[in-house]
Formats: sequence, structure tokens, C-alpha cells
Amino acid sequence: MSVLVRIPTPLRKLTGGLSEVELKGWTIGELLGSLEARFPGIKERICDEQGKVRRFVNIYLNNEDVRFLSDLETKIKDGDQVSIVPAIAGGARGKVKKKFYLTYPHEVVKEPIIYWLGQKFKVITNIRGASVSDELGLVALELEGDPEEIERVVLYLKRRKIKVEPIEKDVIE
Repeated sequence: MSVLVRIPTPLRKLTGGLSEVELKGWTIGELLGSLEARFPGIKERICDEQGKVRRFVNIYLNNEDVRFLSDLETKIKDGDQVSIVPAIAGGARGKVKKKFYLTYPHEVVKEPIIYWLGQKFKVITNIRGASVSDELGLVALELEGDPEEIERVVLYLKRRKIKVEPIEKDVIE
């Protein structure tokens, strides 16, 4: 079983600069074991002393955060893609509000994406404006939360093929 694993920039010094590697495993945990076997020392950057994924490291199987699946026991299949995404620290401390224009393609326009954002991430969602049809969704969305969590939301949306554009000024006061 071959799976493509995307390596984040901070860990590439441990992979000889490789941004993607093909590995084998039946679960995310086995895949991390394969990653460690090929690149000794990398797993300790991803997992803590108890073997659990570190709090500020996110692992995505295709478009889903494995924490919302079966974590390290999440099963994988041939052709899956796994992304290791460290949270980016720095910048503003505490909660912030950011606004975005979201453009939904027709294949996801009927999915309750904004509902899931509130369930999967520690953010508050506030729809500031919207126009939705069966073919296209345009939403002005305000997100409130930690900057790192908002970055995770943006990454999740982009993986769902939703165009995300920051709004510099208020849409509706």
C-alpha cells in the first residue's frame, strides 16, 4: 500500500529536503512508523513521549484532520494523501477576527461547510453576507479564534476546493 506523505518545510531538513515521500502503512500510526524508519528522528517532532500527535501538529488524510477520524488508528488506502501541517506560531496572541470571501464550487455548494467549521475547529463563525445557488456559493465569513486555528480553517477550506480570499475591510457594519 503506497501513500503520498507531504512533509512541511520545518521537517524537510530531516528528509534531505524532500517535500513529499511515498510510504507504506495500513494506518496513520503505521505510516508514521514507516516515516521514522526511513528518516530517524522525525517522529519525535510529530509525536510526544506518549506516542500521540503533538498538540500543535495537524495530520490530514486527504481533506480530513485525523483527530476527527480515528486519530493514529485511522485506516489508509492505496493512493491516499497525508499532509503533516505544523501550526505556525507567532504574530498576534489571543483571539482575533478575520474576514474572508469564500467561493464554493458546485460539487460542495450543498454541503454544510460552515456548520462543520464550528464543529471541527475552535473558531466562532459569523456569516456577514451570502449568495448561494445550486451551482455556486459566495459567502463573506468572519472567523474568530486563535490565529493558528484560523490558519487551519483556511487550509481545510482550500482542501475542499473552496476559494478563500481575505477581506481587508468590513463587508457589512
